[in-house]
Amino acid sequence: MGRDLLHLGFLVTVFQQLAFSAEPCEDLFPTQQHVQAGENVSMSCNFTVYDPRTAPTVQWNYQSQTNNMENINLYMSINGNENRLYYRPRFEGRTWVNATGLAHGDATLHLAGVTTSDQGYFSCFVGLGFDCKSVAVQLWVSDHQQSRSALACGLAATCFPGLVLSLAAAVTLCM
Repeated sequence: MGRDLLHLGFLVTVFQQLAFSAEPCEDLFPTQQHVQAGENVSMSCNFTVYDPRTAPTVQWNYQSQTNNMENINLYMSINGNENRLYYRPRFEGRTWVNATGLAHGDATLHLAGVTTSDQGYFSCFVGLGFDCKSVAVQLWVSDHQQSRSALACGLAATCFPGLVLSLAAAVTLCM
């Protein structure tokens, strides 16, 4: 019940801002980012600050690529106040937005220790009173146990832990 009221309150704020927007938020195709499991990633969400005295409404969400029903709130800031009440433990302590960046038009989401289960769609919405901005990022995560490397001859080798491919064999394959 409490979560529903919070989401309803946020949606009312968003709809109020959209109702008075000079233009609707542009519908963007997601940009793609590729990262290795275990690495950190930053997903940009930049916007124009029209009035530095007015804090934007910012929300980052995650939707799983494999489970369409999984939609997680990663970050929410309304009137400059971050609301952590309904964050999910899966991302707790691994995601953040630099609050001082918001005053300068930067709502970049940082995600530490990426796992293969983090692969999916990340979306940012910024409400600016009479304007809004939305950004979408499709995150692709490669398992660090398996990596592709190109050989000088143009062949690709897939390397697995414990598998050793001798240089002589690789060169022989290239001739």
